[in-house]
Amino acid sequence: MACLRPFRSAALAGLAGLTVALLGGCSGSSGGASRASSATPTGSASASPAAPAPSASPGASASAGVAAASADEILAQARQALLGAGSVHAKGTVRSADTAYKLDLQMVRKIGAAGSVAEQGASLGVVRIKDVAYVQLDQASWRAVTGSDTSARRFAGKYLKVTASNGDAFKPFLTLTDVDQVFDTLLVPAGTVTKGAVTTIAGHRVVDVRIDGGRTGDVFVALDGPPYPVRLSYGRGSAQQVNLDGFGRKIALKAPPASRIAPA
Repeated sequence: MACLRPFRSAALAGLAGLTVALLGGCSGSSGGASRASSATPTGSASASPAAPAPSASPGASASAGVAAASADEILAQARQALLGAGSVHAKGTVRSADTAYKLDLQMVRKIGAAGSVAEQGASLGVVRIKDVAYVQLDQASWRAVTGSDTSARRFAGKYLKVTASNGDAFKPFLTLTDVDQVFDTLLVPAGTVTKGAVTTIAGHRVVDVRIDGGRTGDVFVALDGPPYPVRLSYGRGSAQQVNLDGFGRKIALKAPPASRIAPA
């Protein structure tokens, strides 16, 4: 048996505890890896946006209205447009609880998300459907938590099933995959909000809404079409930023097959 051990780094620190909880402290060396006992997927969610996306071409008057609005009004419109779209693709880096996470997620409001989450070089595949998440570890990550090359090879590419009953272990996945929460550091800021310059991103006109003069971050809001937040930057410069696109796109979130879920 290969007993689980914590990561030596702080990267995704909850993973080791989560793994212990799910696999009962040690990963057994017997039994078929393809058989999932209590970790059978509960099904899939074919998710349409929670609400129809705003029209992509509302006309010049809407654009002028956004440009003329105050910084607080623009930010409120941007958040409303994002949530109203119902779904979005997020790619880049976000900050949550003072920690930077690299995301590449297809997100559906009130349902979940699918994609990858990484911190300090540790990367996880994630599928969350409401109150159940499936977390995929690569071979190196399995080796880190089991201390066994044999177990690492056996479970490489497998998913761990995480539910709301896991409490603290589930919370990070809920926060990072929830459209209503993950971007609120900048979309519902505690600091001062001011309007910056009008510029372009990927050929589209945007207005820069600055949080604390850019010290906390910037939200770039589309001026052509719905006022979507197309880029969020955390802190001065662009080292940590996330780009948003695919607003209102239909996304099907599916649980992995039982053969790819690690036995509990």
